[in-house]
Amino acid sequence: MKNLLSLLPYLSRYRTKLFAGFAFIILTNLFAVIGPRYIRLAVDSMNGSFIIEDVLRNTGLYVLFALLSGFFLFLVRQSIIVTSRHIEYDLKNDYYRHLQHLPRSFYDSMSTGELISRGTNDLNAVREFLGPGIMYSLNTFFRLLFALAAMIALSPKLTFFALLPAPVLSWSVYRIGRSMQKRSKSIQESYAAITNLVQENLSGIRIVKSYTREAFEIDRFEKLNREYYGKNLSLGKLQALFFAFLTSLTAFSLLPVIWIGGTSVTEGTMTIGGIAQFIVYVTMLSWPIISIGWVTSIIQKASSAQARLDEIMGMQPEPDTEGTAERGDASQQEGSSGSLSFRDISFSYPGNEDRPVLDHVTLEINAGTKTAIVGATGSGKTSLVSLIPRLYEPTGGSIILDGQDIRSLPLKRLREQIGFVPQVNFLFSDTIAHNISWGSRRSSADEVLDASRTAMLHDDIQDFPDAFETMLGEKGINLSGGQKQRACIARAVAWKPRILILDDALSAVDTATEARIFDALLQELPDTTVILISHRISTVKNCDRIIVLKDGHIAESGSHTELLEHQGIYFELYNQQLLEEEILSLS
Repeated sequence: MKNLLSLLPYLSRYRTKLFAGFAFIILTNLFAVIGPRYIRLAVDSMNGSFIIEDVLRNTGLYVLFALLSGFFLFLVRQSIIVTSRHIEYDLKNDYYRHLQHLPRSFYDSMSTGELISRGTNDLNAVREFLGPGIMYSLNTFFRLLFALAAMIALSPKLTFFALLPAPVLSWSVYRIGRSMQKRSKSIQESYAAITNLVQENLSGIRIVKSYTREAFEIDRFEKLNREYYGKNLSLGKLQALFFAFLTSLTAFSLLPVIWIGGTSVTEGTMTIGGIAQFIVYVTMLSWPIISIGWVTSIIQKASSAQARLDEIMGMQPEPDTEGTAERGDASQQEGSSGSLSFRDISFSYPGNEDRPVLDHVTLEINAGTKTAIVGATGSGKTSLVSLIPRLYEPTGGSIILDGQDIRSLPLKRLREQIGFVPQVNFLFSDTIAHNISWGSRRSSADEVLDASRTAMLHDDIQDFPDAFETMLGEKGINLSGGQKQRACIARAVAWKPRILILDDALSAVDTATEARIFDALLQELPDTTVILISHRISTVKNCDRIIVLKDGHIAESGSHTELLEHQGIYFELYNQQLLEEEILSLS
């Protein structure tokens, strides 16, 4: 239950509507409890000779109060249920906004399917509590309060016997409620596992089909689905047992009422109309008593779901990430030249602190220069450049941008100066034009065209029926690998960055196209600091400086000519690639 306290700020936003709903709940139950009084008057007025007008008047008043109760119940739903939808809207926005501001390290350990499950299934469980849960909880409380007050006023003795099952009810709600919470949490975790499997499977459907693993994946899904089905069935059986138990208690509570009430009538201490009114109250209590089980289930599910949401919402976001989605004005970058200084940088990934990826790296990159970083797989190339936009934080040392420690710069301002093309290309399900201008929708059509020409993508796009308005499938599935890379490069170029980072971003294009792209970048971005990671000597040889990383250290540094003369790691890599090219030419 304490997990639900984090919803108080959301409830406070809509306190006016909730207080109105609170008042409507009191009124609907007040009119509902007053109505049976006229049943007693109508029944008692028919003893011996009676006037039919009296019976009709009392019956009409009972119907009037029933209608008033129904009308205010409608207003209850309009206030509380509608408010729950508003809060659900706020919760979803806050959840998505928080996800946008979480650091890269968070996504390294959390699956997409798990996040989707928490943002859909868990949020829906919380919404059930905010709407039906709160409404029926309050309604049950006031129905019990008013009905019990009316029952005591009629006959304290009968009320005592009618409430004999209450201790058993309280104990069962407590014990079964705890069991429901555990099972609900387990069900939500199973649903998250299914969501994650489906999301991964559909994203990688081409791999599944290429390796003819359809049957294997179906078996995996059926296993998880069977487990999810079994947990739901177990919870359903428990709920069915609980509801049946509550209904039985209600039915048994009528037996002593009828027996003792009938005795009271024969003794003349109660009237038949009074017994009829009392039985109506006992019957009126049946739904609140039965709904206790349902409301308990809603609350337990919501508590488990909110705990899972709080786990995400409690994650520390990246600093200084608040702000508008659009890129700031160019004036914000005035005075920025793009010079970088890595000072004694060390880095290890979270959870692997004893295995440093970078170890005391010191490096100077002058503004406007083109620097290449080469090295074997796992040498720390990607890790090094990922520290520049603070996708990760170094465990030691500092990075200086134009004389300022990047940790002193607002994160939004820092990243606005950097264009990053990572190893894994990602395109959105949108038009090609919007993907290129995605960094800033302020980019004009001419700027999109210029960026596509720089990336050597323009001619390819013109061959599509809708050219730049061509809609891309999921992750750009209708583009080739090389076209995806060039589209990502065009997006970075359109960003007009001070620093452009290309992390093995030309691996899927041929060497001729690669050379043309690099020449175009030099021509279109002469003042931009370019950091290029590549395994191809043909790509990096024209850079101003080449850095060779080995085991997290800078093993060599210099121009292409200087490194060949040094005859070290770079020299061996160069000769190896020359040999590969000769073998390919002979074949």
